[in-house]
Amino acid sequence: MQVKVKLSGFVKDNCANFDRHYQTCIDDAPCKVLEGRRCGYFERCVLGPPDYRFRLPDCDYGKLFAQYAEQTGTESQTVEQRLCACGAPLRLRQRFCDDCTRKRRLKAKREYQRETRTVNAGTESFSDPQQVGENGRKSIFLAGG
Repeated sequence: MQVKVKLSGFVKDNCANFDRHYQTCIDDAPCKVLEGRRCGYFERCVLGPPDYRFRLPDCDYGKLFAQYAEQTGTESQTVEQRLCACGAPLRLRQRFCDDCTRKRRLKAKREYQRETRTVNAGTESFSDPQQVGENGRKSIFLAGG
């Protein structure tokens, strides 16, 4: 059975920042939700996202969301999703999708290997024949000790 709860009563009963004795928030400021303004703490921690799993079983959160949206004037917000160059959606702090990241890493590795191959292909001639190995590259001989 769901109990009909008004938004003001829900704030007073469930918001950890609301001080019942002084009827204000903990920081001695008036409650933003009761004044009709948006409160970040209330949105994140008390109401939570729509799929929040730690909810009170006897409250109708759909009506609370509707009351809060009506009171604060935020009916719905559209959030533009960031997309990769290939069109795949990106997560937070992600510059490229997983496929593009892998492709870019392999491309950089190939370019690095190509550069090192061209540098190693043109080996210099050394004056000491002991420094040149079988493949024509410089090799270092350490004295045993």
